[in-house]
Amino acid sequence: FYRQNEQFQPQTIRDTLPILLGSSTNDRFELEAKLRMAQRELRISAKFLEEARQAIDTSQQKGLSLLSEARSVGIVRAITDTDKDEVFELLRGALQWKPQSVPQDASDDISRLEERIATLRQERRDIQTRADSARQFAKQAGGFQSEASEQRDRLLSIGALPKNPSTGEWQWPFAEKNLGLDSSIATALLNEVTSLDAELAIVAGQRPRLESYLADLDRQIRVTTDDIRGVEEQLAAAIATNELVSAMGNRNSAAARVVGRISLFLENLLPNSELVALEAKHERLRRKVVELERRVGNDTSHERLTSILNNIAGYISQFIRELEAEFSSFPVRIDLTNLTIIFDRSERSVPMSRTGGGENHLAYHISTLLALHLFAVKSGRPFPRFLMIDQPTQVYFPSEQIYKQADGSIQKTEEDADLAAVRRLFAWLRKFTEELAPGFQIIVTEHANLRDEWFQSALIEKPWSKPPAFVPDDWD
Repeated sequence: FYRQNEQFQPQTIRDTLPILLGSSTNDRFELEAKLRMAQRELRISAKFLEEARQAIDTSQQKGLSLLSEARSVGIVRAITDTDKDEVFELLRGALQWKPQSVPQDASDDISRLEERIATLRQERRDIQTRADSARQFAKQAGGFQSEASEQRDRLLSIGALPKNPSTGEWQWPFAEKNLGLDSSIATALLNEVTSLDAELAIVAGQRPRLESYLADLDRQIRVTTDDIRGVEEQLAAAIATNELVSAMGNRNSAAARVVGRISLFLENLLPNSELVALEAKHERLRRKVVELERRVGNDTSHERLTSILNNIAGYISQFIRELEAEFSSFPVRIDLTNLTIIFDRSERSVPMSRTGGGENHLAYHISTLLALHLFAVKSGRPFPRFLMIDQPTQVYFPSEQIYKQADGSIQKTEEDADLAAVRRLFAWLRKFTEELAPGFQIIVTEHANLRDEWFQSALIEKPWSKPPAFVPDDWD
């Protein structure tokens, strides 16, 4: 059928052909269109209704799942029962959640405290270094005092002579006075003793001040250590505050996501009233489909269409035999669903698309079209009383180039074409217009030409060969 490969055209042909053939009326066509539309609406309604029922069945379970998530982020309290109304009420209450106030970020304080701790620790190291140096000095001074005392004790043996302890005068009458202690060596040794006494006195005088200095350094170390401990406590508090800020921010974000999911769930939650409305609409559409099916079923147009198509199929079989095409010995029928013809062989059916080459297809097309027109002529249906065919005989030439070179020439036609097949085709078209459907007009545009008198008498114009051709050469 013409343009049956275009979108929506096949259904248009299926809808209108029964009306053109007289098997159906406009009312029947309208009823079938309404029935298809109602069936489509019923399928859509059934889908929505099923989704609504499934949503209601799973709403409580999904609500409990969302409630558990809300409880885990601290939005709602825990519940012990699973009452559906309470679940939905708690979920609606969760929409009132507001983000918790987040403390100020303590990052700046953390940096400042870390710098303060580093400074105090450096100060403590400096004080400890001074204390260690003082203790080392005290240790060295103690060693000097011990050595100097021992040296003094040895030198004092020089002065351990029989002198009056009170006056210092010599009192040994049986020995020479002073025993030569006035000599230069004795004088030097005695002066060394005096020097050692002086140095020992200095060392003994410095010790109390050194001990006081060390005690002050130890106190500074303790104070600095206490300061470090206090700043470390402040730092730990600042770090804990910062972790709390991060945790509260994450908790607020998680809670916000849960609240968003709860909001979407409640928005899509189907109320009972809407489910009732969907059920009522579905039942109304079902009754409408049942009524339309009853009205369509009461119409006998389907039987009439089957009868008409069988009659047309009889014409097609007759024409195919006259054109001597393949499969002419098998019954043929019109497949209105696929808009083609089918040959019913004993072992299996063969559609026209699997019946061979161009000669067979040409015969099937012309046979079907003229069978439709013959039925329209005999039954008085409103079909146009003419048929135009463009270059039907090109399938009988070896190639398209040779076919075009025929150029309306009788000699070329007889030389290159399957002359018997060409003559059989035109003779049968002539028979259709003169015997089967008198007054029916078939217009053929062709390259092929026959010398038969009846063919020449049917020519309306002489062949358009060059010159003059259809479009003159002097045209720009």
